[in-house]
Amino acid sequence: MADADSGRCEYHCSFVIAILHLYQQSYSPNNTSIKQTIQRINEEIMREREEEIRNIHKGMHTVNEIYKDLAHLVDNQQEGVDQIENQMENAKDNTASGLKHIEKANEASSSQCVIS
Repeated sequence: MADADSGRCEYHCSFVIAILHLYQQSYSPNNTSIKQTIQRINEEIMREREEEIRNIHKGMHTVNEIYKDLAHLVDNQQEGVDQIENQMENAKDNTASGLKHIEKANEASSSQCVIS
């Protein structure tokens, strides 16, 4: 919304300046009050532009801080993710080892089975 307001103000200021230039050229080419008015309007346009640049700079700084915070959170969580990954690998290895033991026990119990 601020961009639209700023654009409208700049458009209106430019329009006023154009009318003052036409007035100055047509009716009073040496009128210093019109020149001063044009100067004040130009200064106001420059102030508005500088303010918008400062606002953009603040916004960029805020985004930069958000990215830094996000990177910090990711770094802090990486250790936990790595631990979970290691535990999953250990669980997989332990499961495979347990399955081998069960299969071996099953074979041993099958071969010792006596039918009477």
